[in-house]
Amino acid sequence: MINSLFKNLFGIRIEVNAREKIILGVLPIFMLLSIWSFVTSGHSTTIEFPEGRFEGFESNPPPVGHFFSEKIRYTIDQATLDYSDDSSTVLIKGKNRLNLGMLPARVSGNSVRITLPPGKIVGRNLPESAKDETASGSATVENSSGAVDITNVDQPKPSASFGGTITYKFEVVESRLISQVILPGPSEVFRSLPSLWVERSLLTNILFSFLRVGAGFFVAFIIVFPVSLLMGTYSKFHALFAPLMMFGGYLPIPALVPLTMVLFGTTEQQKIMFLALGFAIYLLPLFVKALEEVDNVYLQTGLTLGARKFQILNNILLPIALPKIFDAMRLGFGIGWGYIILAEMVDMGSKGVGTLILTSQRRGPREDIYLVLMAIVIMAFITDKIWEKIGDRLFPYRSQKR
Repeated sequence: MINSLFKNLFGIRIEVNAREKIILGVLPIFMLLSIWSFVTSGHSTTIEFPEGRFEGFESNPPPVGHFFSEKIRYTIDQATLDYSDDSSTVLIKGKNRLNLGMLPARVSGNSVRITLPPGKIVGRNLPESAKDETASGSATVENSSGAVDITNVDQPKPSASFGGTITYKFEVVESRLISQVILPGPSEVFRSLPSLWVERSLLTNILFSFLRVGAGFFVAFIIVFPVSLLMGTYSKFHALFAPLMMFGGYLPIPALVPLTMVLFGTTEQQKIMFLALGFAIYLLPLFVKALEEVDNVYLQTGLTLGARKFQILNNILLPIALPKIFDAMRLGFGIGWGYIILAEMVDMGSKGVGTLILTSQRRGPREDIYLVLMAIVIMAFITDKIWEKIGDRLFPYRSQKR
């Protein structure tokens, strides 16, 4: 299979079947995820703590194998801390000493609270007295009706009074090739999705951004379309607006952000007008080019048959150029998802994907930045496919197998 997949890899315009397309398409994604996981994975270590209480699990301790996806506080009673010369922290309980390394810990009364990184409980060791008490919980009792199984009766749970230990396994993030602050790992990014979806209302923010992109695109279209018809049809109108079109082509789009802020403040109108200007600068040359590329043969045929100027525009130029105009609109709408980040970053009080990215960068969690970027790509892909389906309906003659 591998040989057939890479056979004639550099073949020019050869047929690629559906299975090969899927494999070749997934391969670079898999490689990127593998590299991402490698550079954001540190060494794992295990440490044995005296039996204590996990925050939120005081009455019902988590079982062996439980995984904590976020930092968790762990309290050990009748313990204190000592600080060694190498800046590491030592936990003291009874006659036992445990080097905590760089784990955050503090004394609270006669207890010690440790902040553990995300990790997993891989073992629990109870003293013999505790094991005997636990085992008795699954015993049977005799009564007048015979033996009765009471394994469903509440059994004693391990607690600090047993004097046992737990073994906790976690990743040492300091051993990563790239710091967690700069690039979180894939698992950390995807674990942040529920909080982004529910607490930060990802879907609502995407909807706000979509409406802004749609409004800016509509404003730009109703201005650009008639201007492009004049420029693409009448030569003197083209000469009239050509300097402005050339000026817009060299104008950096980010420079429009402070300009629109001066004119419209940081209101909703500013965001829409910024997007409208960005769309207009992008769409106008493409619309004009689509009209100018109509072959003169069609125009001469129309003039020979006695067509008037309006008829040439309405019945010849526009119908022939319309597919390319539609393609320009489709591409321009996708570009708008890049502009929306600039539009929404100027006002942290507004909703939208740009606001989510900015607040995540300033306040955290940083993992949300990557999730929002993925959401933007997915949304842009979906809207592009909708444009494609509409284009297939409007211009069915252009559909062809490739």
